[in-house]
Amino acid sequence: MSSPEIIMNLWYVIDDLGMIYSLRARCYVHSGNDEEKLAFLRSCAETDFLIAQSFPVPERLHTTVIEGENRQRMPVASHGALEATGGVGLLFEEVYQEMEKQLPAQTKLCFGRDPLACITPLFADEHGNMRPLAAKTGRL
Repeated sequence: MSSPEIIMNLWYVIDDLGMIYSLRARCYVHSGNDEEKLAFLRSCAETDFLIAQSFPVPERLHTTVIEGENRQRMPVASHGALEATGGVGLLFEEVYQEMEKQLPAQTKLCFGRDPLACITPLFADEHGNMRPLAAKTGRL
């Protein structure tokens, strides 16, 4: 059995227009091989978004909306544009940094360069209700 490592569930909230407007993250410490860890993450991804820490979409990914001659920068990211430029993993760079800063000083664990994660989109309807969609798992 492998030694314990920090693994993460990551979620992004997406609407029916394909706009991502919020992120969520939760860390765990788990032992075992990657498949066992991923199975654990998938099992938690269905409900733990309800208690996960919330993060904004990074400013570097905000979308500019143009209406006539008006331009407005919106705190959302286009899912389609992210998929075309490197995937949704780009959303979480600042999240990793912030979560690592929050680790207790006494821990000897860190995220490392290639954290094991499960990324799950959350579809949000017009009433704010969210439900998980198919997850993507693996090393980021």
